[in-house]
Amino acid sequence: MNKTFIALAVAALASTSVSAAEVFNDGTSSMAIGGRAEARASIQDGDMADNSRVRINVLGTTQIAEGTYGVGFFEREFTTSSKSSDVFNTDGVKIGTVSGEKNETRYVYAGIGTEFGLVTYGLNDGSLGMITDFTDIMSYHGAAASSKIDVADRTSNNIAYKGEFGGLTVKANYVGKNDDVEKGYSLGAVYAMENGLAMALGYADQDTTNKLAESQIEAAVSYTMGDIYFAALYKDGENKTSGVKEDLTGYEFAAAYTMGQTKFTTTYGKAETESTDTADSIAIDATHYFNSNFRTYVSYNFNLLDETKEITKAQTEDELVFGLRYDF
Repeated sequence: MNKTFIALAVAALASTSVSAAEVFNDGTSSMAIGGRAEARASIQDGDMADNSRVRINVLGTTQIAEGTYGVGFFEREFTTSSKSSDVFNTDGVKIGTVSGEKNETRYVYAGIGTEFGLVTYGLNDGSLGMITDFTDIMSYHGAAASSKIDVADRTSNNIAYKGEFGGLTVKANYVGKNDDVEKGYSLGAVYAMENGLAMALGYADQDTTNKLAESQIEAAVSYTMGDIYFAALYKDGENKTSGVKEDLTGYEFAAAYTMGQTKFTTTYGKAETESTDTADSIAIDATHYFNSNFRTYVSYNFNLLDETKEITKAQTEDELVFGLRYDF
């Protein structure tokens, strides 16, 4: 298969493992298998929990015409955790409890691409993930304040477009009715300059299946100078139910320093509604890369939230995590 189209397909699929192994290539079509095995021990309030997981993905590409390729992608995650967890809406209020899920299908989609971009349909990412990636840089913690509404995150019944034009990356997607969304869309753009500066802006709007109208705007900026990285993100949005509107805001700062094969990262994030804080934490971690396939890390989250009527004691605990990760 034309290497140009393979490169375009892989670049368009951010979830694909960089170390994925090509298992088939007949000059027109190819298939690669990738994923990760990640052992993670989480310690909170003196108790240790096993949060280990495995992800396996398959990427298929084929040249279907001159200048045009087809792509299919699948990824599933298997975890060792089976504990129940609370479910909260976007303003941090508990709305129920779900039993632990031991596996999850993360992606199932297919699409057609050209040099002008890739269009896919299925279970795929929304358009704001590439913006939250500016500050979501840690091996385990972080991203405390940059959560996305459903249409802007990974979701099903999703028609998505991604195009790269020099330093500009644009994404757009429309989501039809699924388990969480009645309908909605999101748009995003990232512009990266050669001097290390990058900027991003995105917007999302949706009607949920429980008749909740939600919208969100996210903006981010980052600067890379050699082994040093800085980024900041701001989020603003609103939901409206029973005719009552509530604003949701958040901001996040991130920094990273790479020293040899070890990377140190830290983030601070805070999110709040008009009535309560929903996230407030400082996280630090250190990750050592033995090679491109294997790494180990330690991550600590200083939780600054206070227990309230809406926030449980468990949500205010600090957390220490040790991890080992193998990418294949």
